[in-house]
Amino acid sequence: MSIRDLRRKMVITEALTSHSSLRKYVPESRWFNAKNLSEMLNRYSTVFIKPDTGCQGNGIIRVKRISKKRFQICIDRNCRKIQQEDLLPAIRKKMRSSSSYLIQRGIDLARYKGRPIDFRILLQKPRKHWEISGRVVRVAASGRFLTNWHKGGHAATVEKVLKRVLDRKSKISRIDRQLDRLSRTMAEVLDRRFPGIRELGLDIALDRSGLLWILEANTGPAYFLFKELKDKSMYKRIRRNHKYIKRVYS
Repeated sequence: MSIRDLRRKMVITEALTSHSSLRKYVPESRWFNAKNLSEMLNRYSTVFIKPDTGCQGNGIIRVKRISKKRFQICIDRNCRKIQQEDLLPAIRKKMRSSSSYLIQRGIDLARYKGRPIDFRILLQKPRKHWEISGRVVRVAASGRFLTNWHKGGHAATVEKVLKRVLDRKSKISRIDRQLDRLSRTMAEVLDRRFPGIRELGLDIALDRSGLLWILEANTGPAYFLFKELKDKSMYKRIRRNHKYIKRVYS
């Protein structure tokens, strides 16, 4: 497979689930169709429907079961409740006809100051080995379920958020180590499958029970989120490595 294939979410999902140590961190994902939608909603209270090649959180639909035959469907801040028989037509109406979609298990994200969060881990390979150049928490804007910067999300430091979200130092240390180990393993797995990649932006979720989940990975990560932090050291390191990678490998 080529690096171009990494633009597709399902390709990344299949690559990660093929590795035994990563499989348990990947939320169940299937191609969107009526049968899979019904089965996923019977299994999980919330699912996300995503364009296979989407970015910046665009086109993502959240479907949440309210009762046996009633659901809530949301895009950005726009939510409405509908009956089961109207669900499929309502979803299809929101889809782009030119795109393939997948259904992903919804993760009940941990909250920081009442807002959903996830982690953006940025890795770079300027020379022979992958480096974790930056780690930041993405905090969703008020009233939104997506943490993306383009959807109003903002940055916070990992250390500050973990201290607020987790109640014990032992939990903080465990999640901190797990984040680094998981990120490096993902980079190595994707590097072997798609030789030539030099930068990766990984989105990793922490759920309310303290478990980590792999949400997405992309090979052209934006890094302006790191510029929001008061300490600019990560931002400067990312920019320095990015310029080196462009100069040497382009």
